[in-house]
Amino acid sequence: MINDIKQVEKKIQDLEEQREQVLSLSRELIRNAGKAIVAMHAKDNAKAKKLLSDMEAIRNRLTDVESGFEYNSLQAHQEYVEARILDGIIAKKKILGMKELGVDEKAYTLGLMDVVGELKREAIDSLLNNNPKAAETYYAFMVDIYDSTLHLRFANAVLPDFRRKQDSARIQVENTASEILRTKQK
Repeated sequence: MINDIKQVEKKIQDLEEQREQVLSLSRELIRNAGKAIVAMHAKDNAKAKKLLSDMEAIRNRLTDVESGFEYNSLQAHQEYVEARILDGIIAKKKILGMKELGVDEKAYTLGLMDVVGELKREAIDSLLNNNPKAAETYYAFMVDIYDSTLHLRFANAVLPDFRRKQDSARIQVENTASEILRTKQK
């Protein structure tokens, strides 16, 4: 038998275990981000704060083990960004930056594009609750995100799914503008 095979087998098994850990933590982070966003929309601030704190701990564990498997954890990081940016906008009327969130360019850009849909929901909810000023504030954030990223053009292999997210953001911005205008005309 070839002497190095045992060493190869051990290394590959370690990599397999590491990948499984990355996938497990990624799923957990994605679930918590989704729950945090739901809590924010429901105005359940205590629950949202707890989930955001849990997300932070999970993300820290994920970044500790993901080396070499960043492709497998990208979606988790972008969901983290989406939830944190939404929280920043709702709580502080501010779009958190990449450095504040401690994420890379891909996760930041993709998560930023995803938050446009959540802002549309906040704007529509504000209109339904007779708060057009809040709706216009959320709409302004949507426009800022869309306009800031409009010039970006990258291959799907470099920034996966970005073009689709950009197109979706444009549609959401246009639809929200229509809803705000329609409410003003009533």
